[in-house]
Amino acid sequence: MSYSFLTRLARLLTRIVLGSKFQLRGTSNVPASGPVLIVSNHVGAVDPALIGAWVPRPVWFMAKAELFKGSWAWLMRGYHAFPVMRHSPDRTALRRAFELLKQGSAVVLFPEGHRSETARLLRAEPGAGFVARRSGAPLVPIAITGTQHVLGRHAIVPRRAEVEMTFGEPFQLPDRNRDGSQMDHQQSADYLMAKIAQLLPLENQGEYASPPMSKRAEA
Repeated sequence: MSYSFLTRLARLLTRIVLGSKFQLRGTSNVPASGPVLIVSNHVGAVDPALIGAWVPRPVWFMAKAELFKGSWAWLMRGYHAFPVMRHSPDRTALRRAFELLKQGSAVVLFPEGHRSETARLLRAEPGAGFVARRSGAPLVPIAITGTQHVLGRHAIVPRRAEVEMTFGEPFQLPDRNRDGSQMDHQQSADYLMAKIAQLLPLENQGEYASPPMSKRAEA
């Protein structure tokens, strides 16, 4: 199945399953062309489907390699996903991401590395900071709430729930922290998450709730 068909299907299913309970904001913040790295929190299994459906341009996903070992691998690839080995410097995945961005594509990255079981932000993986810094692409944050109630970890049939997806304004990583020191990969990843946290209710900000962690750059 083509990416275009799958994203149109995802939009249709969003309208059928969620209806008026789905609130979408800020899609105009996504640049219409050129490279962009979209960074999002991750609380539900349907997050990638929603992002692909409602970003107003084609996107590519960095997805955990485990998802490509089962019978759904064809669907992952059809939805523009490519595998990445978590908690390791996966050079193949990194090359793919940088190539796509160099070609002017939009790439989606979940800095936390996996879903949050509590719907609160987890500490970001330092690799996310490396990708963001190395690519030099504009960054767009997405904040998602409520999708953990749509499709639970062991559920098969989606349920109607209040879901919000908000796109923040594009930003760039600063070169240095507030104290003048150079940002390392973890601090860069924390900066990404701080931008996402600004779009979330306080109860969902988790590790990035105010006041910010020490050494984090001003968001």
